[in-house]
Amino acid sequence: MDLSRRTVLLGVPALAATALITPTAAAAPPHQSPIHIRSRDAVTTPDLPALEIDYPRHVDLRVRYVRKDESDPVGCSVRGREEVVEAEVPGGAASVRIGGTRYELLQFHFHTPAEHQLDWNRFPVEQHFVHRGPNGETLVVGLFLAPGGTGGTVQDAVLGGLPEECGPERELAGDLAAALPRELSTFRYEGSLTTAPYSEPVSWLVLAKRRLVTAASVRAYRKLFPDGDAREPQPLNDRVVQYRPQ
Repeated sequence: MDLSRRTVLLGVPALAATALITPTAAAAPPHQSPIHIRSRDAVTTPDLPALEIDYPRHVDLRVRYVRKDESDPVGCSVRGREEVVEAEVPGGAASVRIGGTRYELLQFHFHTPAEHQLDWNRFPVEQHFVHRGPNGETLVVGLFLAPGGTGGTVQDAVLGGLPEECGPERELAGDLAAALPRELSTFRYEGSLTTAPYSEPVSWLVLAKRRLVTAASVRAYRKLFPDGDAREPQPLNDRVVQYRPQ
């Protein structure tokens, strides 16, 4: 992502952004994800561009178990921390737009417990919507999931029939337009992927509002990963988290 686009999207201060392209950048501390978000420390920045959602009401999904644990090359009993259930979205079917730039939705997946913490709270599940920008940039929208819903969401559709490790893919249809909460206020920061190779930079927009799903959906995912599949929060280092109310 070029310097000007990152500055507009995440509110990166000009001096800090400049440091990222100087020879001293090699000595800079890592900017890894996830992090512990403290809302009182986040800088409210209402002039950041709004998050515009262009998700369809009907989309066909391919749901698969992404297996990464090489310590169990033959069997299918080891469920590693970096393994996830991923729902692949057809190319061009869904996107978000920020400041006039379109980011195509590639897939979404889940982690338990939530990878980001919010004000010391760790939700039972976190959903990541992974997008790709016009120049290959990675942008992830994070959404906390909690029990209490009545069903009918695309999250419930996926979590209600999870594929087992080494199991066959599933195909289903869902309403992506209703997947996110109506309030789209976000905490924004620059980080990384939360699974190997932990690549930087990744633009993170973590939604402040949670989404309710059924208690059965939460139990199903936690049962599939009894030891969890989440990375622990990483040091904030010199980063500033921006809060964009919307």
